[in-house]
Amino acid sequence: MKKISCHVAKGGTGKTTVTGNIGFEISLMKKTVIVDADPQGNLSSWFITDPMQWELADILQDKCSIEDALIKVRDNLYIIPSFAIGGSLKGWSETVLFHKPYAFINFTEDLDKLGFEIAFFDLGPGVSNLEKAVLSCMDEVIGVVAAEYFSFDGLETFYHVLNELKKDRRATYDVSKLVINRINKSYALHNAYTSKICKQENLDIYQISQSTSISDCVPNHKSLFEYDSGNKNTSELQRLAYNIIGGN
Repeated sequence: MKKISCHVAKGGTGKTTVTGNIGFEISLMKKTVIVDADPQGNLSSWFITDPMQWELADILQDKCSIEDALIKVRDNLYIIPSFAIGGSLKGWSETVLFHKPYAFINFTEDLDKLGFEIAFFDLGPGVSNLEKAVLSCMDEVIGVVAAEYFSFDGLETFYHVLNELKKDRRATYDVSKLVINRINKSYALHNAYTSKICKQENLDIYQISQSTSISDCVPNHKSLFEYDSGNKNTSELQRLAYNIIGGN
């Protein structure tokens, strides 16, 4: 099973929409699970419309099994949710996770035993012990930035954190892919920052244009591919999905 996360230290770059849309596309080819490891639970509310009984924190606290919490949202696509209201993931990660350094390693091994081929983790924008614990057991971490100064500045922090995790926790993930999100090519500054980021060496870069459909598909509880199949961004998202599974 290949373990992947989209991440960067800054919020508002569209990590969740990239994760959900890529996860959907990959599920057309591989048995896929998306783990909502963001205490805000945004990805869960995007795809899950029925009441949820169990969340990720319940699995980690041995209150339920993975099978209990798994929710099938599409053929071959499953989600393990986190509750935005009343959830305990944040509290557990701040009080217990320090004493359980192998919690997510054990969790991903159990996912593998269930036959999943791809596990996507949606994370919050921080670099708390929760994000570090998840990132350190990934096979691949994909950066997601917006075409703006603060995202570019956050990219430097992002790679610094990832390099520190490789030293401190012996992480072995690949970090060769980068998504530049929400590009409006009519803005000179967007073009300038996109060009600057594209000059980064040894990066496989994907460019996603600004689109209302990407925002609108979320309250409609659909992926972009379902909501607006002719959207100009679907081909770039497909290219990223195919390149992810091509290395698996």
